[in-house]
Amino acid sequence: MTADLELGLQIRRSLIGAPGQRREDQALLDGTATFVADVRIPRLVDAAFVRSPYAHATIDNVDLDAARDRPGVQFAGTAADLVGVQEFPQFLHFLKNVHLFPLARDRVRYVGAPVAVVVADDRYLAEDATMDVVVDYTELPVVASLEESIAPDCTKLYDDWPDNKLLFFPHSSDEVAQAFEKYPSVKTAFRSQRQSANPIETRGVVAEYRGGRITVWSSTQAPHMLRSTLSFTLGLSESQIRVIAPDVGGGFGAKLHQYPEEILVAWLAMTLRRPVRWIEDRSEHMVTAVHARDQLMEVEAAYDERGHIQAVRCNLVTDVGSGEIFAPGTATSLVSAGVLTGPYKIPYSDVNINCAVTNKTPSGAYRGFGSPESVFAIERTIERVAQAVGRDANHLREEMLVKSEDLPYTIPSGGILDSGSHVESFKRAVELTEELAAKAREGNASKREVRVGVGYSSYIEATAPTHFGTSGVWTAYDAAKIHITPDGGALVSVGAAAIGQGTETMVATMAADALEIPIEKISVALGDTDSCPYGLGAWGSRSAVVMAGSVVKAARLIREKAAAIAANLLEADPADVVLEGGSFHVKGSATPAVSLGDVAMAAYGRTMSLPEGMDPGLDVTVTFDPPDVTHFPDSHGKMNAAATWSNASHGAVVEVDLVTGVISVVDYVVVHDCGTLINPTIVTGQIQGGVAQGIAGALYEHLCYSDTAQPQSASFMDYLIPTAIEIPTVTVDHFESPAPGIPLGAKGAGESGTIGAPAAVANAVANALSEFDVNITSTPITPAMVRDWVRDGVFDPWDMEVAPGATA
Repeated sequence: MTADLELGLQIRRSLIGAPGQRREDQALLDGTATFVADVRIPRLVDAAFVRSPYAHATIDNVDLDAARDRPGVQFAGTAADLVGVQEFPQFLHFLKNVHLFPLARDRVRYVGAPVAVVVADDRYLAEDATMDVVVDYTELPVVASLEESIAPDCTKLYDDWPDNKLLFFPHSSDEVAQAFEKYPSVKTAFRSQRQSANPIETRGVVAEYRGGRITVWSSTQAPHMLRSTLSFTLGLSESQIRVIAPDVGGGFGAKLHQYPEEILVAWLAMTLRRPVRWIEDRSEHMVTAVHARDQLMEVEAAYDERGHIQAVRCNLVTDVGSGEIFAPGTATSLVSAGVLTGPYKIPYSDVNINCAVTNKTPSGAYRGFGSPESVFAIERTIERVAQAVGRDANHLREEMLVKSEDLPYTIPSGGILDSGSHVESFKRAVELTEELAAKAREGNASKREVRVGVGYSSYIEATAPTHFGTSGVWTAYDAAKIHITPDGGALVSVGAAAIGQGTETMVATMAADALEIPIEKISVALGDTDSCPYGLGAWGSRSAVVMAGSVVKAARLIREKAAAIAANLLEADPADVVLEGGSFHVKGSATPAVSLGDVAMAAYGRTMSLPEGMDPGLDVTVTFDPPDVTHFPDSHGKMNAAATWSNASHGAVVEVDLVTGVISVVDYVVVHDCGTLINPTIVTGQIQGGVAQGIAGALYEHLCYSDTAQPQSASFMDYLIPTAIEIPTVTVDHFESPAPGIPLGAKGAGESGTIGAPAAVANAVANALSEFDVNITSTPITPAMVRDWVRDGVFDPWDMEVAPGATA
């Protein structure tokens, strides 16, 4: 099968769209995969960190003598010992500078901040030695919440700041003001709780300095970005640095950032002239790796007599913790503001963005990247508006959704929806979910203490976005290199990274079809800055989009040169030569033919067969920069910050036990549209995994802090991650609305499952408890909250009667 595509290339579609198995899974399943912790180098030593037990304190003195005297200890030091190390760079002029340094210099601002480092012959010795490090602190007043951070008389975390606002973007417009003068409105404050990404593999770094070059193995999502950061902070040229991301056991955004430990381990290897390793344990991960979602959104919606929302305005305040992370964790707030109106035809929006620092762990990226918070807010708002005008919320949703005849549609923040199936996906989700809800109601008909509810959400997902300030590069591109081997196989290297999402399979699939080479003859290189072209890594559901562009573009150039060589071998006009079934022949005549292997051998080993003046070899490196992405806002603050936009609708069916308060998600539906499906198996898996994390956010996970900003959830004993028991079967259905500006028409799918789940589950719980008039405004929704809603005589568990006319 072939299809006319961008870049003038017709691609065979024997593999694209087929539900193939992931080729990288065998090593993951049989234990032969290599993670950072598996890297073994002679003379390797281990690092461990002394971390602050206080949320806010000055460092008065650090005594390292006892630690240094311990057997096996090779190094113990503080910030003062880091000769030659520079602060992390500050690229974003609209942010205040936290002056981030790999070790705290004179003050700590969160529990877990690294204060000193010890290196010893093994991990046990290093950790034991950290116990001998004596640090004298003087505690300072603590800012433990958003409310405390933005209060007029707040304690300031940074002496050179006038307040605690790391970022503040106010926004107002005449259109929004006029809408609120004209129409009635509802206003609600929505709160999303602090969460942790918690990939299976925690963070880890190994570094070796040899021959004037440093090699760093890291479980990073962005190897080239890390190389740039190491160059900035260590004063090395990038050519002196090699970063390798071996097999990575998940990232979900937390490994996108560059951390102090990565800089320190590299510096230690250079200083000690020995390979150094640091592997994060689970408690360290939960306390020191970035957190996310801690956000308050006060949303006000003006609506007309039909309930159609005409404008929204929002005060968005994000708790970014101490802010001491690179890149800063403020971008998620910008995304929340950008997608607040979702796939609905809401003409105007104003969002004031305030990222406030507190004495908590720095916040950053996590799957969904700011979108779940907004979807939760707007979907619950729609429910409130429907209630206010006495209409069915789903009818209201369907009327407000962007329709096919509206496309391309520009949302208030400037994003351009170039394609999609917003109405179709929603209607299909309702159809599938209502069938499942009917079965649930039938199954619980005899259980008077159980209520069944159904809830929905729809959203857009900005994929392959611009603007990642890590390296000072503002772009959305990626790169691919294709090298045809003399036997007609191919080595494909890409700038994207693999973190468990099936990247190798996708690259091999696209290359095999584009080059008409058996997929078994395609090798893929990822995650090595020495062998892979520059790329921005794995984040923002960008890999399939930019890889498709770069791989297809490279394949076109390879085929053009190969066709010219084949024409010379066939003594034909290059314009008449076609590639079919892996061989070149003259159009309309299958014989004579030359294989790609024949062409490659001519390119490398029999150059006298090449056309006159043609250089030997058959390889090419290209970049693909998605068109129509804007990297700066216009004078009205609007920008189309993503290469393309996926869409989806979710439906959740829940059972709520009025006596125990337990909420069970018994069925779940996702109708998804990420354009062309390169591998439906991988897309479905991405969505199912994302839904599990979304349900976790709706009902379970919550990183709690005390009033003094002490973490209360530092292990899986007190941080509830749902297991397979709590996650239902997720029914996934697909629409395919190809992105018109992207080769193959692929959009992103990596975060979609997570984005819609909190809103859909919350709406389902509210639906189940409709007799109690519950207005759910925060997550996680806990059994205790349910019991509060139904107690005090509203529901009598003994006679299973609900008091008439009861309200929550």
